[in-house]
Amino acid sequence: MPVHALPAPVRVHMLNPLTFNDAQDIADRVKGGSSVFLDMRATDHELEERLRDFCGGLTAALDGSVTDVAQGILLIAPREVSVSRGEASPGNSTHRRDSYYDAMDAEVTPLFGSLSA
Repeated sequence: MPVHALPAPVRVHMLNPLTFNDAQDIADRVKGGSSVFLDMRATDHELEERLRDFCGGLTAALDGSVTDVAQGILLIAPREVSVSRGEASPGNSTHRRDSYYDAMDAEVTPLFGSLSA
């Protein structure tokens, strides 16, 4: 009977960056194969932009991905992690989109209304 190794446990970390020095911790965790959720809702805008740029470069170098999962929350994933946004079936009333997409609808819908008039 063949013996198969069990898959490694999935490691996910949640970080609330306070300074750009936290970028090293993010990089170390992603390079180690972990996914990292960055909660930047309390982070000032300048730091958030710097961290987004850093994470974009990090994941480009490691063939990973950066995904906005909600307003102010990013998922930084290594190459081994596949990230996809599920789509709700038409009859699924329990599916709720995050506030980012609701805000986009609120901004874009009036534009389309004025085009059809």
